[in-house]
Amino acid sequence: MASFLSPVPVLAAGGIADINPGLTLWTAITFLVMLAVLAKFAWGPIVKMLAERERSIREAIDSAKKERAEAERLLAAQKESLAKAQREAAELARRNQQEVEVLRQELTAKARKEADDLVAEARRQIAEELVKAKAELKAQVVDLAIDAASRLVKANLDEKAQRALVEEYIAQLPANRAA
Repeated sequence: MASFLSPVPVLAAGGIADINPGLTLWTAITFLVMLAVLAKFAWGPIVKMLAERERSIREAIDSAKKERAEAERLLAAQKESLAKAQREAAELARRNQQEVEVLRQELTAKARKEADDLVAEARRQIAEELVKAKAELKAQVVDLAIDAASRLVKANLDEKAQRALVEEYIAQLPANRAA
């Protein structure tokens, strides 16, 4: 049986500190060529792109600063407008309150005058009615006195008869008033 475990020659590898001059030369040449190609074709566009990016960021920052300043100015203007509107509203409310007070006083004065006029008119009517009532009472008293005198004269009677006549007349008074 043949053995698969036969000795295989192992190539000796160099150590980490071993320098291979051919490999080092080609590595350096490749690096320089690559650096030249990158400098000619890639470095310029990369630097240009970075400069453009830096410029656009700077413009965005400047624009943001301007917009912020404008926003702060607008905010200050809006606050001032709001404060002015509040002052105007307070002044308007104060003027309206004064107008309401003046109107209330005018209406109160007008109502008092109307009430005084009504009281004066009522007193005048009462005075007229009182004068009329006194005149009617006076007329009735005169009529009663004339009626009593005419009865006394008709019946020229003695004291007892006169007394009976007056008592009869007094008894008829409520009946005469109702008629």
